[in-house]
Amino acid sequence: MADSNIMRSPEDFKREAAERAYRYECEFHGCSQTVVRTFQELLGMEDDLLLKAAAPLCAGLGLGKSCGALAAGVMVLGMVHGRPSMEEGLGGLMKGFMLAQALVRRFEAEYGTTVGYEISNVDWADMQQAIQFFSTPAAEKACEVSAKTAEMVADILSEAG
Repeated sequence: MADSNIMRSPEDFKREAAERAYRYECEFHGCSQTVVRTFQELLGMEDDLLLKAAAPLCAGLGLGKSCGALAAGVMVLGMVHGRPSMEEGLGGLMKGFMLAQALVRRFEAEYGTTVGYEISNVDWADMQQAIQFFSTPAAEKACEVSAKTAEMVADILSEAG
């Protein structure tokens, strides 16, 4: 794992994470995948199956519910600090659980909600509306949310060591 990316310079790590997530969201869309791919690359933890698993989380779990970028951020925290085996029991869940709580709290402080629809003002269940969203200047909001979420995740990873 490329932990040196975190430890070398937390500010550079945070900036690079935000820039990549922004660029990937603007170019490819799919906030959950853009956040996961950003950290897979930065941490040297690329895994195509995990990237595929992140896909249906975008657009607020496809219905504008929990923000997909946020869900992906929690996945990334789990990639680094998650319980490596179920046999570790409840105690093995605690670090990842606390880091996930920290991310959700920061996200709520930034956006006032964790609900994708409330952030984007798009009914993601309406495919026509969702597709139209990406052809308007308002689509930059998704790029900004992905970038800000990646920045928060990088911050938490840097703090957690």
